[in-house]
Amino acid sequence: MTKIKIGIIGSGGMARHHLSRFDSMDVAEVVAIASRNEQTGSQLAAEHKAIFVSDWHSLVEREGIDGVVICTHNASHGEIVLAALQTDKHVFVEYPLASDIGEGETALKLAEERGRVLRVSHPEVVSNTHKALKQKISELGDLLLTSFVRLTPGRGARPEILFNLPVSGTPAHFFIYHIYPIVDFFGGAVSVKRNAVYEGLTENGQYDRFINTLTVEFKRGGIGQWTWAGGIAINTAEEHERYVLTEGTISDAGGEWRCTTPAGVTPLSIPDSPQPTLQELWLSEIRDAVNQPPCLEDAAVALESVRISLASE
Repeated sequence: MTKIKIGIIGSGGMARHHLSRFDSMDVAEVVAIASRNEQTGSQLAAEHKAIFVSDWHSLVEREGIDGVVICTHNASHGEIVLAALQTDKHVFVEYPLASDIGEGETALKLAEERGRVLRVSHPEVVSNTHKALKQKISELGDLLLTSFVRLTPGRGARPEILFNLPVSGTPAHFFIYHIYPIVDFFGGAVSVKRNAVYEGLTENGQYDRFINTLTVEFKRGGIGQWTWAGGIAINTAEEHERYVLTEGTISDAGGEWRCTTPAGVTPLSIPDSPQPTLQELWLSEIRDAVNQPPCLEDAAVALESVRISLASE
């Protein structure tokens, strides 16, 4: 069996995560790693017997690579995705798909025209919980309201990136993985209203505390609300989710999904069926692309999520 040759851009934690997954697959081989950090990039390449290049442009233009995995800072995703697709590479990109709507739209168009797989790292497509929620939502009538609240305490290792507007964009864009599943359930928005407060905001775009809210009207009807607050006086992070539909309400109560209808309250039944990893799914899609056009539904939902998240700017 001919192996799928992969190049990885980035040398941080996500790059190592993807490498560990691909290393366990007989159908894949990581042949090149690109990173602006020469020390971590060359070390990672040596560990996995791959070629190291300091410039990602050289990697996407390199012959003998079938697919590119992008694990860089948010602001660079769109540019690298476009460059990879323009050189006929299949693409797996960490969310968000892009930080510019034009780049995201062009990426989908290029992937369709060139028959390339474009997968964004949103895990819902291989999540039993997400599939169970989607099925139950379809049984409960029309959407009235969906709400999501995320409260985050002071800074930690990863939030240091969050509290930096030039690197990650607004909190709504950093937390786009909270937007994606709801867009997958209810579609795109016809209007977006947003509010944002930043405390300690400096000229270089860093800040100490924030509150970021989005309210959308979905094209299919119903209202969606997201609230994120970070750097606040709270001991541990909290999340609350609720889907209010005409025939019932689904809520996340302490990590357990429950459905409330006039008949009573029941736990959401979630099957325990095995699912492929996102990396396995991407590789299978690359093999299938030889005979049929790739499915871009995931990328289209990712782009609709970007439209909403960028409205917060």
